[in-house]
Amino acid sequence: MPAINQWLPAVNFVRSAVGTNYTIALKVSTFHFNALTAAAPSNTTIAAQLVIFTPFHTNVVNTSSTKDGAAGSRKSDTQAKDQLFLIMTQEKMPMWRQMISNVYMPGTPGFTNLFPHGMDDFYKGTIENKLLHLKTLRDKCNLDAALTAVATLITTFYGLISSARGNQEGEKTLVGVAIADQKAAIEAMCIQHFADYGVIVNLYPNEPTIIKSFVDVATMQAHVHSNVYEGTVNSDKIKMVATKKSTPTTKIKVTCDVDCQVWVNDSAKNKAHPVGVFIPANTPTTAAFPDLGNFLNRVYQIHNLDLNTKGHYSVEFL
Repeated sequence: MPAINQWLPAVNFVRSAVGTNYTIALKVSTFHFNALTAAAPSNTTIAAQLVIFTPFHTNVVNTSSTKDGAAGSRKSDTQAKDQLFLIMTQEKMPMWRQMISNVYMPGTPGFTNLFPHGMDDFYKGTIENKLLHLKTLRDKCNLDAALTAVATLITTFYGLISSARGNQEGEKTLVGVAIADQKAAIEAMCIQHFADYGVIVNLYPNEPTIIKSFVDVATMQAHVHSNVYEGTVNSDKIKMVATKKSTPTTKIKVTCDVDCQVWVNDSAKNKAHPVGVFIPANTPTTAAFPDLGNFLNRVYQIHNLDLNTKGHYSVEFL
């Protein structure tokens, strides 16, 4: 005999179908809320359940809105930061280097002190390393009276770019909190929806059509068989997400709580792969061909770009 937690009537089918997908959760919750609302005027028991379920439904709606707003702000701040880094590498660094060269010729000890590794430090590595090298350059220039003019320029720009990075990281925290709140709201709604189902079965034990009318069966059944792949990927690692046939119009929606890159390859063992599509942390992004690579390939892969944090991802085939 199967364990009670595996016995089908004891399993919360709402949670099983919804998972953590807020789009599905919102549809399922709204369907159930509307069904309760329609039946409440003619049935006091249903009216009581509507009162109980309403705050759970409202919380799913509100947390979804809050998360989307935070994700939008995060994406905007990421774009602002990226634009400043582009300005730094393409415009500011060549100008600053020239101003410093007017005081210390390249190859002299004074120049080498400021650029011990040439310009590579400002073009490669993580964002944190680039900021650190820029701060170091600013500090050294501020200590040299002969470099006062360039020190002022670097100090001003460093303030702008570090502020933009700080805003982005702050929004990342807000998005993380919003996602946690949303998941909690979805879980609570699923539990209450399942509890409501028990009440409705008790009211109409011999009326399956009526029972079914309170449940968004079509959405739940579609999601159970949907193309959603969830998992974790260790820091700075590449993982195969799925093996799927694709067409030129295939699209995927990717969400990950760390910055990541996704692409399609011919083999999980092939280290040569397309650049793919960059997915900012906590920013649901739709990716398509040819950006993902060759649609004739089948192996979908994800690369966790965070050097320190394990990533949790969701890839949905649209």
